[in-house]
Amino acid sequence: MTNREKIDRIYESAQKIDQVYDVWATKYKLTLYEMMMFYEIFQKENREITQKELSMKLGAPKTSVNSLIKKQLNAGYIWMQVNPQNKREKIISLTESGERFARNLVQPLFQYEEEVIGMLDDRDVEIVITVQNKFADILLSKMEDI
Repeated sequence: MTNREKIDRIYESAQKIDQVYDVWATKYKLTLYEMMMFYEIFQKENREITQKELSMKLGAPKTSVNSLIKKQLNAGYIWMQVNPQNKREKIISLTESGERFARNLVQPLFQYEEEVIGMLDDRDVEIVITVQNKFADILLSKMEDI
């Protein structure tokens, strides 16, 4: 196997996970980013996230995040307020209907994820995490050298 084929297989493996989550999102008539927004907010104890943090968690540009926020604001699932500690930041929270929607969307997904991770050997999970992080760290290091 060539190095290019190895790289392609690593990326395909990561994309396959996103594709699985996209299948889940589609069942709820959401895009992957919309579903992940609910996922990220719902797993927070206070059900709040800053717009900046959401953008970083989703790995999405601010403009894309702004669009999905506007859509969910219009749907009545979230609301946004200025962060009292930093007036330049906005905090996104779930409304009551957003909380119900997110619970129906995310809790079953959390359950499936936990069932699946329980089916995997701890050693295999650590190997996957270690190798992906190592690949990313070395690649970043090479890029920073330029």
